[in-house]
Amino acid sequence: MEHSIRLAHISEDGTRTQTVYDHLAGTARLAGSFAAPFGAQREAEFAAWLHDVGKYSDAFQLRLKGGPKVDHSTAGAQEAWVRQHLHTAFAVAGHHSGLPDGGSPADDPGDATLFGRSKKPVDPYDGWQEVTLPASTPPAWACADPLSLAFFTRMLYSCLVDADFIDTETFMDGKAAPRGSGTDIAALRDIVSAQAQRYLSAESPSPVSVQRNTVLRACLEKGAHGPRGSTPSPYPPAAARPLPPSPLRWSTPPPRR
Repeated sequence: MEHSIRLAHISEDGTRTQTVYDHLAGTARLAGSFAAPFGAQREAEFAAWLHDVGKYSDAFQLRLKGGPKVDHSTAGAQEAWVRQHLHTAFAVAGHHSGLPDGGSPADDPGDATLFGRSKKPVDPYDGWQEVTLPASTPPAWACADPLSLAFFTRMLYSCLVDADFIDTETFMDGKAAPRGSGTDIAALRDIVSAQAQRYLSAESPSPVSVQRNTVLRACLEKGAHGPRGSTPSPYPPAAARPLPPSPLRWSTPPPRR
């Protein structure tokens, strides 16, 4: 089957092009592989196939030739929205700008919330129908309660953003994006611990810094002497920035065992 020649990217030297379909397919393969370990391969593929359908529009094709900026992500979010895949709509809507707030049904089309963007007029993107969306539903664990679904939405979003970036980088560079050679987890733990000690040794008189360091010391203590595994934090997230008292922080300090 021949696919549309509508383009997603043009190389910086102008000698190579990537069609929208090829970019969607490449992103879907990557996103699906990233999400497979937590049971969401098909859902991630679904999101990836939708994320850039707005690039089928004449307006985006003009953008590739130097035309004005175009919102190309809302179209895919709306397609997910009408199919009642709200978690996918969040991920697609935010794949460049970050996850939006949900908002409320009273929001206007000009609002940046998901409700607002669901009403936003978009440029026609005829041609996207060449895409065959996979049948998908969230894994059962994601539907257990609202917190699980919110966490799942963020995991799905992360898979989509990483896949989109890697597929784009691979095309633009003309070679596979370098991945898989990062710092190992033990070295990363040492980096995080060193940064934590820098915060503690700064001894800022600011009330906010004092409170953050109190939370950080509690996390370090829990990690060093508490039970192994993840433990929910009793502190509100805003209290601990820039190093939140998350399960990661609590599991970082213990010696190797």
